[in-house]
Amino acid sequence: MFYINTLLNRPEKEINDLNTIKSNIEEYFVQVKDEKQLLSIGNSLDFDYLNGAIILKHLDEFLLNVDCWDLVDQLWAYILNVTESLISTGEGETYFPDQPVKLKLKSISKDLVLYVLEADYRTKVVLPKKDLIDILLSGAADFFHAMEKTFKGKCNYQYEIQKISSLRDTLLDM
Repeated sequence: MFYINTLLNRPEKEINDLNTIKSNIEEYFVQVKDEKQLLSIGNSLDFDYLNGAIILKHLDEFLLNVDCWDLVDQLWAYILNVTESLISTGEGETYFPDQPVKLKLKSISKDLVLYVLEADYRTKVVLPKKDLIDILLSGAADFFHAMEKTFKGKCNYQYEIQKISSLRDTLLDM
């Protein structure tokens, strides 16, 4: 039902045209799950400014795509904050770290959440709440664990990993 993946921007590939990157994803990005490719760009990465993108699909609809690329580690941290707020108060929202993009999640029932993304376009869709939270936590965990495993000592995401664990425990109580 859901698909999620995190990509890092290849440092030598500057993004100037969103249409170009959508049709040439592999040319501009490396999948975080591809350790070999990650290692090949590792010496060129600036771990303070990790550009990348999150791809999130529900069925055949893109909820996030490469056209909303940003500082991807910070974006994941922001998404964790939105998820935490959704769980505790029923809604959460954030702007992306370095792009004029806004993400809002709002509970509309016990089992459903309204997902709104405001960029150059607007995506508005009702999604199953537990499944959405689960896929967001899984995507964040995949990203942070892959980065720590691949780049031992160059990045530290223990705070975020602990937060994911805590949110998963809360999710079990929902």
